[in-house]
Amino acid sequence: MTTTTITQGIEQYESTVTFQDGLNITGNGLLASAGGHLQYVEAAGYAASDFIVGKGGSSYGTVDPFVSGASQLFPLGSKLLYGNTTYRYSKMAAVAVTAGKCVTHAASIAGHFNMAPTANVAAGETAISVETSATDITLNQYANGYLYVNDAAGEGQMLRIRSNPAHDHSDDASIIITCYDPLVTAIVASSNTLVTIVADPLSALIVQAATTTGATMGVTVSDMAASHYGWMAVSGPQAVLTSGTLVVGNHAVPLGAAGAVGPAAGDVIQVVGTVMIVNVTTDYSLINLYGIV
Repeated sequence: MTTTTITQGIEQYESTVTFQDGLNITGNGLLASAGGHLQYVEAAGYAASDFIVGKGGSSYGTVDPFVSGASQLFPLGSKLLYGNTTYRYSKMAAVAVTAGKCVTHAASIAGHFNMAPTANVAAGETAISVETSATDITLNQYANGYLYVNDAAGEGQMLRIRSNPAHDHSDDASIIITCYDPLVTAIVASSNTLVTIVADPLSALIVQAATTTGATMGVTVSDMAASHYGWMAVSGPQAVLTSGTLVVGNHAVPLGAAGAVGPAAGDVIQVVGTVMIVNVTTDYSLINLYGIV
């Protein structure tokens, strides 16, 4: 690793500078007047992690929380900080959603949870063979999703999925799921261990139903076309469809109309945020989002 030390003063560059082995900063820190993009590139053992500061803060693609498109520009889950609001880069499912709506992840597939491992897997291993109970799996359908051990030996562990092969259940019920990180506790096939896999929750967002079907993953900030990529607000002020009578300073939860928030009462669902300004039902109220990240 080559080390470059800047002890005093300000270095100005007219073009992008890449530090392939990292950048160590001491003293008074780093000032990037035009924003910045911290990019952690995906590799074996390391899932992609991107953090962008400021609208237009990346040289790798257009960063605008109010613009979406058919092409993927950043890893799903990338975080954007712009003003007082934080966003996550996401993809819509095959249905368009208009601005100001709560969105949730797609439903899990019944045949892909409570699966038995087909062999013991030692601590330190990243490849886990499991037996599905029905549905086929397409190539990398679960990439960047999660595998977790939900019962018996090794239970409570959760790993990010790196890849999976195409899987024809009728041909072979077993499939090998490869994760980024290794198991900490071994999986024992003979101990009734059960494993569940879920897709990346930001890979196929749908509008939150009037009766919630999953966790709220964000709020649309512009009209999103079907299967388009874009930024969902997850914290900070955001206009959200109103259902019922909100109260300033109280919690807002997914409630009532599809994609809307309403007042929390009784058994509180997921708290999306705190009400800042109330508008009438079917209009859009200002919510300080905080219960999503």
